[in-house]
Amino acid sequence: MQWTAWIGLALGVVMAATPKPARPPVILELGPVVPTPVPTFKQATRKRLITVITVRNSPNGESVISFEASDVADEGEDRVRTLASKTYSLADEKPELNELRERILQQIRDVEREMLKWAEKAGPPKERAPMPPQARP
Repeated sequence: MQWTAWIGLALGVVMAATPKPARPPVILELGPVVPTPVPTFKQATRKRLITVITVRNSPNGESVISFEASDVADEGEDRVRTLASKTYSLADEKPELNELRERILQQIRDVEREMLKWAEKAGPPKERAPMPPQARP
């Protein structure tokens, strides 16, 4: 469990230190926002985008991959309000999703290979020093 925390911390530092990519995220335009119980700006545009992708790999087990899609109201002037979000898992066993799941998994594996190349060029993770034996009472 401790390795997971260190890997997560290292990934967070790498992500924070990397420059912003040139291409923006893929966003699905959903048209004008319809009135909701929470007040929204009248001229907001509803958009859907993927906000979080989580990949949990282990060396000797299956990967668990999930992502979150969010609907937002773009109110202009750098004001964006979250309207709804839902988390999806690729472990969902619906037969109509099998082909799409396989394509996504292949693309994620391609991205992982590129990220491993990045980590090798940027400097591989540093090995931890062996833990000293703890004194027993």
